[in-house]
Amino acid sequence: MRDKVVKFASKEIRIEEKRIGELEKIVAELFPESKGNIQKIDLGKLLEQAGFDLLYKKLPIIIPDITKDDVKNAYMSELEQLIEMFIDVNFQGIKRLIGPLMNLVQAGMQPGSPRK
Repeated sequence: MRDKVVKFASKEIRIEEKRIGELEKIVAELFPESKGNIQKIDLGKLLEQAGFDLLYKKLPIIIPDITKDDVKNAYMSELEQLIEMFIDVNFQGIKRLIGPLMNLVQAGMQPGSPRK
């Protein structure tokens, strides 16, 4: 399990890797219309809601150790680092696999490639 510690609003926040089922629940709670399916997230709808209130409501869902007051007392750079660390801890494996998976798919699509 991966984890990292990041400073946020004068607190040390430990970001721990979530299980796939936990990530699915977080997505469903953040974006109820998605029902946990990342492909069904409506980014346009999210941008319509953009504002500080969105941060106060959504960040504690992602990182339960954070409160609305923590968000109010944080710098934007801390917010950026917090989200980057969450993505890094939870999606580092996917980021590493995307390239090799794409190469494998492309190799399989080449004319004359062996198929089973």
